[in-house]
Amino acid sequence: MNSRFKKFLSYYKPYKRLFFSDMFFALLAAAISLVYPLIVRYITNDLLGKYEISDVFATIIKLAFLMIGLAILEFIANFYISYQGHIMGAKMEYDMRNDIFEHYQKLSFNFYDNQKTGQLMTRITNDLFDITELCHHGPEDIVISIIKFVGAFVILVNINLPITLIVFAFIPIMFIFAYHMKNRMNSAFRRNRDRISEINAQIEDNLSGIRVVKSFANEKQEIDKFHDGNRRFVESKRNSYWQMATFHSGLGIFTTFINIAVIVGGAVFIAKDVIALTDLLTFLLYINNIIDQLYRTVPKRYHRL
Repeated sequence: MNSRFKKFLSYYKPYKRLFFSDMFFALLAAAISLVYPLIVRYITNDLLGKYEISDVFATIIKLAFLMIGLAILEFIANFYISYQGHIMGAKMEYDMRNDIFEHYQKLSFNFYDNQKTGQLMTRITNDLFDITELCHHGPEDIVISIIKFVGAFVILVNINLPITLIVFAFIPIMFIFAYHMKNRMNSAFRRNRDRISEINAQIEDNLSGIRVVKSFANEKQEIDKFHDGNRRFVESKRNSYWQMATFHSGLGIFTTFINIAVIVGGAVFIAKDVIALTDLLTFLLYINNIIDQLYRTVPKRYHRL
């Protein structure tokens, strides 16, 4: 195992209990999300489709209370993930920042002669925040995605295999698209970090040497230099937004194509009495679950560039 990866994993060790509890609630939230469409299918297909409303009213009320209970449980699970999961990330960020600062104290004068203070500050603040977001959301998103993908596939195969194959035929293409866009957004985001670290370095150099700047009347040169760096940062952000727009609109049109394929295929199967209308509704409900996981393949910071 790579030594850097071992070092990364070591930051989880003090918070193992918090980590595994976060994974448990992530699994619970994913499992609950798979239950709702099944309840809807049961009500519309097995109850309303075969009995009078007066005969099954009591059962529907019980199912309503069951869904309310599941919703409360899902709320608790999502709250725990959002709160305690981020607390774990903040604690790991605290440990990492301490280690980086201690490492800074051990470096030689030659190192600092070749580095800009603003860039070093950015690494211990903004860059570190991105890493700790990965510490929290990475394992959690993997667990949720696996549960939802596998669970949805098994459930849909048991409902109707041909329509399931129609849905999942699009998934590999969407994964390739999302992976390609993730790499492009990685490059764009890295460029953003470089640009903002350069701006921080310019600000630090200017303010720390402001007496020298004013003594030689170099304000105009410093302003022009800052404007140039700021302009390059805006250009890098423009590229980031272009990649983000491509990613979101691309997944959006794929989602539309899947819905169209399911609606058309479902209509044909309904006309041939292969499936019921309620099964088509169930497929449409599960599509939203599947698409949500594709968004998770790209880090959350790219959703808010």
